[in-house]
Amino acid sequence: MSRFTGRRVASVLAGAGAIVLMASVPAHAASYFRGYEGSDYAGVGADRRWVEVCDMEKDGNGVYATFIVRGSTGGNTVGDGNGSAAGCGNRTFSGDVLGFSICEDQPVGNSSCRTYTL
Repeated sequence: MSRFTGRRVASVLAGAGAIVLMASVPAHAASYFRGYEGSDYAGVGADRRWVEVCDMEKDGNGVYATFIVRGSTGGNTVGDGNGSAAGCGNRTFSGDVLGFSICEDQPVGNSSCRTYTL
């Protein structure tokens, strides 16, 4: 095998390896959006319709997010019903999510919120 052919084979194999690596990354990974309130977060999937809300702090404070959904007039609040245990709350809306506010319930009925626009 000539040196030129050996380089060509190596180049083709390296390119094939890069394609396999790119194919193994989930398509939504690049366009999934998360907004945080402390360590707690709300996320919106690449389709802008699937959402999740995750309580990541073992502090006894509940976490919820209210989503602004195109064509919807309300009822768009999702919480993490099991607190900081494994698993998150999620939902799929019929319209595109345009933004959201994620809130953590604080003692004495107060909430701490952050708002995000997509």
